[in-house]
Amino acid sequence: MNEQTSRHEPHPWEGLTPTQVLTTVVQELYNPVSLLGRHLNRLTGEEDPLTEEEYESLFEQMDGAVRQLSKTVVNLKRYAREQGADIEDLG
Repeated sequence: MNEQTSRHEPHPWEGLTPTQVLTTVVQELYNPVSLLGRHLNRLTGEEDPLTEEEYESLFEQMDGAVRQLSKTVVNLKRYAREQGADIEDLG
C-alpha cells in the first residue's frame, strides 16, 4: 500500500478506541503470521516432497500474507503518527 495515497483516505481505524485498535491489529496479524509459520514448517519439514504446483500455491499464499502484514504495518505507522507518536520512518 502506498503511504502517500493512504494519507488522503480516511484511516480504517479512525474513531476506534486504543483497545479496539489493539484488538484489530492482533486480528490482522494473526492469520498471516500463522499462515507463514505453517508454510515455512511445511517447506523446511522432512515430509513428503512438495510438487511444483504445491510450491507455487504456498508461495502465492505467503506473498498474500506478506502483503497483508505490510498493509497492517502501514496502517499502524499512520495511526501512531496521527496519535502524536514520534515514529521514525523505517523505510
